[in-house]
Parts: sequence; structure tokens; C-alpha cells
Amino acid sequence: MKKFQMAKPTLLTALLLCGTNPALAETPFSSCPTQAFLIQNPTGTPISFGVNIDVGSYVTLASNMGTAKINGVGYSKHDDFIYGWDYGEASLSRIDSTFTKTLLSVDIPEGAPTSIYVGDVALDENAWYGYRPSYGLYRIDLTTFVMELSSPPSQFGNPSIYDLAFHPDNSLAYSIDANGYLWEIDVAAGTTNRLNQLLDKNVLGYRLTFGAVYFDVDGNFYASNNSNGYIFKVAINGEQSTAEFFAYGPSSNSNDGARCALAPVEPSEYTEFGDAPDSYQTLFASSGARHGLSDLKLGSLVDGETDGSVYPDSDDVSDGIDDDDGIQFPVPIQVGQTSKVIATAAGTSADSVLNAWIDFDRDGEFEASEIIISDRAMTDSTADIFFTVPTWAVEGDTWARFRISNTSGIGPSGGVPAGEVEDYPVEITESGVTTEVYPSGGGYTTFAYEDQYPLMGDYDMNDVLMNVKYTEYQLDNQVIRMKMEGKIAALGGDNRSGFAIRLPGVLKEDIKSDSVTLSINGSPASGTILETDTTDAVFIINEDLWDITEAGEAEGCTMFRTQDSCGTAYRPVWTLTFSLENAVATSTMPDFPYDPFIFAAPGHYYGDIGHELSGGYPGRSLEIHLKNQAPTSKFDSRYKSNGVDASSGDTHFHNANGLPWGIEIPTTWKHPKERKNILEAYSDFAEFALDASGQSQSNWYMSPNNTIIYVD
Repeated sequence: MKKFQMAKPTLLTALLLCGTNPALAETPFSSCPTQAFLIQNPTGTPISFGVNIDVGSYVTLASNMGTAKINGVGYSKHDDFIYGWDYGEASLSRIDSTFTKTLLSVDIPEGAPTSIYVGDVALDENAWYGYRPSYGLYRIDLTTFVMELSSPPSQFGNPSIYDLAFHPDNSLAYSIDANGYLWEIDVAAGTTNRLNQLLDKNVLGYRLTFGAVYFDVDGNFYASNNSNGYIFKVAINGEQSTAEFFAYGPSSNSNDGARCALAPVEPSEYTEFGDAPDSYQTLFASSGARHGLSDLKLGSLVDGETDGSVYPDSDDVSDGIDDDDGIQFPVPIQVGQTSKVIATAAGTSADSVLNAWIDFDRDGEFEASEIIISDRAMTDSTADIFFTVPTWAVEGDTWARFRISNTSGIGPSGGVPAGEVEDYPVEITESGVTTEVYPSGGGYTTFAYEDQYPLMGDYDMNDVLMNVKYTEYQLDNQVIRMKMEGKIAALGGDNRSGFAIRLPGVLKEDIKSDSVTLSINGSPASGTILETDTTDAVFIINEDLWDITEAGEAEGCTMFRTQDSCGTAYRPVWTLTFSLENAVATSTMPDFPYDPFIFAAPGHYYGDIGHELSGGYPGRSLEIHLKNQAPTSKFDSRYKSNGVDASSGDTHFHNANGLPWGIEIPTTWKHPKERKNILEAYSDFAEFALDASGQSQSNWYMSPNNTIIYVD
């Protein structure tokens, strides 16, 4: 090993070389400070910051480090100094509470890198660890100042990490790489373990370079991103670790941080919180919206508290004064209309901006689509600010959040250094909304299907019988939301079918996906409802109707309401509701009844042709639609040429005589019994089906053969 020699001997050097404790000439930090410390070197001269992680606020600290190039810093709980690699001098330095640097004399092994950018001081041993890709992990004993290669790259690996920090409890270190993966580092074993991906740069839209990472005494891990200063809080839990946005801090192209891992991260009494319900991220434990107290505020009043006081309490309990005085709502907040607020600000600067959100869909969260004011520049004045209430807003009581700060681009949660957050309960009203119901006379329309497609089979048209009712909610000649209600009237098929409804010409992107709700028999449905891999909006009501249906109650019943003496009062029911992200003009909305269809239940046999073409179970590739409704893009068109389907051009799903595999009857319907052909049950049906105009025998369903229709 070679001993690094300092250029100019000093008294401190002499003390060190003689074995005397040089810390006597330096000033340690106060025991385990709660601040984090950032050292940045953007211009060649190091700058030191003291950072309050709870709100991301920071102050520039007086320092005396000259032109040192410091990185890989870590706080030592053993002597309350900061240690970091001085890559200008190619050795370790110690930094005291005045941010004065002392270059240390270290025995450095041959082949060690001159620059190390990743490092920290261990908690259970008095040693600094530094990592450099392609060189490995190095250890410097902070008593003997001997440096050794602790783990070569062949053992340690080459993770793309920019800082590491030691956990206060388990002796392991952690970091986050450039792709957002969490790394667990065992310095004793000299090994690394990549855990799960916490963050995705492709989703977030910015680079992930976490040059400063820290722990608190509770084992929470904090990572500060160089490019924008965003601080994330990570709950360490092996492969199930999670990250959430926590605060906005200082950004820099060069960043390295140190913090006493035995200190808590908690808000001070000089923090300002909101008071909406905690589902909106209000409390500190939820990374709630919070600001460091400053002159910048909404209205004329602001107070501090150590945590949010969620509804029905409020932050007024801290001093009995209502400080939510910066926003007024002079006009109603009406669905689809323009509304406004009157906002008053004080203590502003050239950077002061206002951001605001209203929970329009009343789901208890502020979402990106619900922002009403985005980085609106504010001055010490009162301003009228207009915003549009979306057509998908839901009538009723909800919450609004307003945040003034000197930080652009903030969201509805997390800490910022200055400003104020004000939460307001508001009401969304609805005026001018009309409804159109189908069938217009009330009740239900009926869809009936034969499941033997592309063959005719027994043609009893009772394999799936579904009663459906539609309600369109319209505003200013646009459809803004919908409700569909249905119940299974009969299941007579040997095959197992699913049921879906398509809105032809309505893009899936036009649907507000997070507004889609489906209940079956009164309980929320699981699984995919709005399909994501189709062009048109397709809603899956159920993939296998037999999963929610029981056969008739009598002994020997195998079908649901198609066999003699197999009746039951039970009806499986469902309700689908959703809003449109982009309202659709009533003039371009598809005609009722849209496109209801059945399909082969995934994982089940669905006839010999289906088995042959699919090589097993056809699933969504085998669809059966109403006559002349085109199939979806998932349909396998080979079925058309493997049976008696005679459709061509704009005609679909009928044989040479015009007989369909799916029909609509505009009322509840007396369907044929099991294996009784509809042509026998309704003598006028054949003539009706043969006439493409639908004018002949249009009331065919009103003249049944009562001997072969099903009766409960």
C-alpha cells in the first residue's frame, strides 16, 4: 500500500501521524442533527446546504472547503463528523460543523480509483465505505485510516448507483439505480442484491439520478433526485418495497448527501398543513401537502402546526383562527360549465405560483386530470381565475385544494419549502342535464343468442338471454356519462359464454377509465371491465355467465330457465356506470342498443369448430353479435368460412335465409324451451328475418306457440 502525502504539512497532519486525535482541533456537529446535508459542486467550488427533508426547505451553509471536490459523503455517529472522498486530492477528508475540510492521510492500496462518488459511514463499525463501478467496494477504517478493497467487481457487481446509505437497524446499505430499482448492499459479505423496481423513468418522464440518499431512525429511506430535487420516501420491505413522492428539494447536476440515520424526520411547528380528509393525502404520515411557514401565503392569515387536522377537525384548532381566507367561490361549480374563484395572495415574489385541484369525480383523491389551476403566476393582489368543470364531474359534496408556493410544477401532495395550502369543502351541482332511456317505454329490451355459431344447432335462441336497459346522461347535446343495467333471463346453452357491450365508433380513450364501475348482484366486479386492447370501447360484463348463475331449483335441472319445471325467481343482475373523458355529441353517438355480444368463455370448450381453429379454447376470438353488427378486432374471421354464415360486405352474422345468431326483442320475452326451434315457437320469425329492411312481421314476437315456449 502507498500512503497518501498531503502537499503542505500542518499541525493537524503531525497530530494524525503521531497517533493523536486530530478531532480536538475541529468542531463536531451537535449530536445526531435532524438536518440532512448536501454538498454540491456545480461550478468547481463546493456549496453546502442544510436540508429539512420534511418540506424540502434548505439553507446555504457557510463553508471553508476552498476548491475541494467532495463526494461520497457520510455522517459518522461515532464522532459526529462528515467524511467524504476528495477526488481532487484522491483521498478521504473529514468535514466539521463549520464545513471546514481536513484532508486525511490514508494508506491507499495500489489500483484504487482516484475518484469515488458513492459512499457512506457505517453505523455498526467505525468505517467509511466507497464504491466505484469497475473498481468495486472499498473500506477505510476511521481509526487506523487504512484503505482496503472490500469487494472486487466480480463479487460486488457494477450497479448504476450514485449514493448509498446505511439502514439504522440491519447493518445493510441501500441505493436506487438509474432505472428506479432498489439495491440492498451487504458490506460484510461484499454482495449486492437488486430488489424490485420502485420508480419508472418512462412513466415519470425524467431521469433518475439519486445522488443523495438518507435514512431516518424509523428505517424510512429518502432519495433526492439530482435533476429536479424531488425527494421520494421508500418503505423498505424486501421485494415488496414501495416509494412515494415526499417533498420538493434543491436540484443540482452534482449532488451528494449525508445525514445521521438515528435522527427522526418530522415536521416542526413551523409547518403549514391542509385539513381535507386524509384520502387526499393531508397528514404527514401520508406525505400530505405541507409548506414551511414564510411570508408567502393565500389571504392574510397563516398558522403553523406539526400535522394536518383532517375533516371534521381543521387546523383552526391550533389557534382558533380560520386561516383559510385566500379563496372565494362566487359562482356555482356546475357540471360542464365555466366557474371561477377569487384568489388573494401576499408575500409573493417573481417565482410565486398557484396550483389547485377539485375532486370532480368524488373518489376521495386529487388526480392529474382534476387540476384547475396550473402554475398561475401570483402577485400581492386579488385575481379572478376561471376554470372549466368537466362534463364527467359528479354532482355532490367534494373537496378542493389550493397551494401557493415558489416551486413550479408541484402536485397536490408532498412538502415544499414555502407558501400555504388551503383546503375547501365545495359542492358540484348539475343543471341542464337530461336523460335518454332505452327502451323508451321503460323496462328492459332483450337480447337472445344461439351459441352454436357458425352452425345453426338446435336454434332455440335461448342459450344466452339478457335483459338490458340503457340510460344516457346528456348535456348541451353531448353524452357525458352512461348507465347500463341488466339481468340474465335464461342460460340454455351447453357452451359457456361471456357477455360484453361495445360502443361502435366511441374510442376507448373517450372513456374516463377510472370512473368505470361494475357491480354484479350488488358487489363490485373484479377483472378487466373496459378492454385496453381494442379501438372501440368494449365493456366486459362477465367472462363466464355460468359463474354468476345457478341452474333451476328442481332436481335434475341443468339449465337456467329453459327446462320444464326448472324455474326460479332468482335473476343475476348487474349495473355498469362510467363517465366520458371526452363527451360525445348525441349526433355521432352510436344508435341504441349499441353492440351487445356474447363470446366463448376463456378456458372452455366451445364446439368442434372452435376447438379446431383455436387449437383448444377460442375465448374472445369467437364472438356472436346481433345481425349486421361487425365483430371486434379480436374476432377470428375464419369462423365465417367454417359453417353456414353467409354474411358479406356490411352484412354480418346471418345464414343464407337471413336467420341470425343474435336478436333483439324490444321487451321482456317468452323464449322457446330447451331444444325447441324458434321457427316453431314463433311462426312469423322466418319471414321477419328474411326481410333485410325489418318491416315484414316486425311484431313476430307477439304471436308465440304457447306449447313450446318457456313459462315459469
